[in-house]
Amino acid sequence: MLDDGVDRWHGLLAEVDHHGAALRSAIEGDDVVGAIAAAMQVRRTRAAVARIEAPTRLRGSAKELAMLDELTFLTLGARAAEGAIERWIVRPLPSEITLLASPVGTAVLADSLLPGIWDFDADLVVLVGTGLETIATLLLDLGQQRLAILGSTAAPPRGALSLTTPEELVAAMKTMVPGAPSRVVVRGAVGSDREVLAELTDRVTATLADLRIHRNTVCAFSRTWIAQATTNLPALARWPSVAAVDDRFVGVPMIIVAPGPSLARNVEQLRGLGGRAIITAFSHSVKAVLAAGVVPDLVLTVDPQDVRYHFSGCDLSQTRLVTAATAHPSLFELPARGHLTLSANCAIDDWIFEGVEEDAVVPGGGSVATTALSLALRWGCNPIVFVGLDLSFPGGAYYVGTSSDGEARAEIDAHGLMRVAGWSTGFRAMKAQGGPSAPAERTIELPGWSGGTVPSSFMFGMFHRWFVEQLRGLDGPTVFNCTEGGAYIEGMDHKPLADVLAGLSRTYDISADLDAATTNTDSVDRAERFTAHFSGYLTGLLRCRRLAKHARSLIAAGLVGVELERTERRLSEALRPLVFVSLVAQREVERASDIARRAGSTQDYLAGSIRLLDALLVVIDELRPQLETALGRLASMRHGHTI
Repeated sequence: MLDDGVDRWHGLLAEVDHHGAALRSAIEGDDVVGAIAAAMQVRRTRAAVARIEAPTRLRGSAKELAMLDELTFLTLGARAAEGAIERWIVRPLPSEITLLASPVGTAVLADSLLPGIWDFDADLVVLVGTGLETIATLLLDLGQQRLAILGSTAAPPRGALSLTTPEELVAAMKTMVPGAPSRVVVRGAVGSDREVLAELTDRVTATLADLRIHRNTVCAFSRTWIAQATTNLPALARWPSVAAVDDRFVGVPMIIVAPGPSLARNVEQLRGLGGRAIITAFSHSVKAVLAAGVVPDLVLTVDPQDVRYHFSGCDLSQTRLVTAATAHPSLFELPARGHLTLSANCAIDDWIFEGVEEDAVVPGGGSVATTALSLALRWGCNPIVFVGLDLSFPGGAYYVGTSSDGEARAEIDAHGLMRVAGWSTGFRAMKAQGGPSAPAERTIELPGWSGGTVPSSFMFGMFHRWFVEQLRGLDGPTVFNCTEGGAYIEGMDHKPLADVLAGLSRTYDISADLDAATTNTDSVDRAERFTAHFSGYLTGLLRCRRLAKHARSLIAAGLVGVELERTERRLSEALRPLVFVSLVAQREVERASDIARRAGSTQDYLAGSIRLLDALLVVIDELRPQLETALGRLASMRHGHTI
């Protein structure tokens, strides 16, 4: 028996070879319609090849080796097909107006929109303006599942999503299930504004990047997050969330201290602030802040990794830590003056607080700096002042030199890709515990704080865009960028720090208010609420396990009628509130859903169902003991025992 991967590779490569030969033959015979049909099949099959996992578990049998030999020749054929379709795509064409005047021309134009690899089920076509409805209809007839028409005055064809604003398009992309598209094509009608189209394309590309990064992050850290969240339950019950501070600091200034290189220029100016503003540092900037003789009121950490090395040698006796619910448990053991907790990572954290009647959500944009702005806005702080928010690496410096990774430097290769080198021993030790390594990033330029441009990276660019979007039309506090270097951020008021500090004359009893918020907590009551909440999760988990096993047994027995449909429906309903299950099983859920969606037969569909059920059972059996242990620790806490 051959490895399934080898067998599927063989079949798909044979299809690519076949359709590529048909494409070349149609081109040589000047058969436009035949060439378009073949090109569509080449795209579809190449997308299937791109989805398949590389063959594994090769045993080296004679039959398998013979198949691998044949795969070599098929791969050459697939390469020829790839070359044929790429040449076909870039051939010169008549004007769009000429093409739209005939059915064949419309087909040619529709064909020209799509790249050489295209998944008709998952990828997205966006047609902008009026006049492309015939193209939309043709693509839908060819099996295009995701097609949006933006800003058209004509009635959209059946199956197309009609949108009126770019914001609606972004929202639609974020809600596409079971997964976001890998590729998006944006095409404007005749006479469309090229700048508007370019801006829309950039926004769509950025949204795709956001979704891809979020998905990869969830896949990499989901098990860590769940394990750490359950371990943190006693700490979450003992310490209040940021909700305990709400309304205490309305109108109180907050200074947010990021660890950018420019922090060295002005951090010492914070030394004599004396209660005139809440000083909020990050785990990566706290060492630099303390080294300058400044005691931060708060230190914010949302990273799930073990970042204790950020705090090495730091006196936290006068500082409160604000920590994400899924952060490393060791952070709650640091000798700080107090702790506050929050949900900083959307669905990844939100499920922890959902059933305890406590709004601890502080939505971020993927970084601790974005979370800090959201926290300041939630508390009603005014003004909000950023320092050290470079989003840039001037001269290669990545962090302020007095931070825990002050020697880290951005290095750019000949291809314009940036990697960070010179990490500290603490960073390398943290990475040795697991988690993805930092990838090479595309370098970009951002507008500079003092004019001109500054060097930046793809990720910094995404955070920059988040700030701009959040601040656009903000009706409320003034947000100052007093970094005095790095990037200019539209929506912030850019001023030297000394000028802003000179306007902060009122003194607040910040320390007393924070003490009151972090000590006036009934931990037993909170423990009881978390116990009830997580007991419900455990009950739901056990119900899902019973339903999944029952569905699995029905399929094994060949009973695939009404009873199976009813069981799968009940399982789906039972899983809906258990968000953490889908976080852990995300990759398998996507694969199984993909198999089911593309099923060519009942057997294919059932194969996808079996794969999903088996994945759920594995995840449930993994999560069950974690929840039981967490509930046991909460019970000890409620009864006054040491945990």
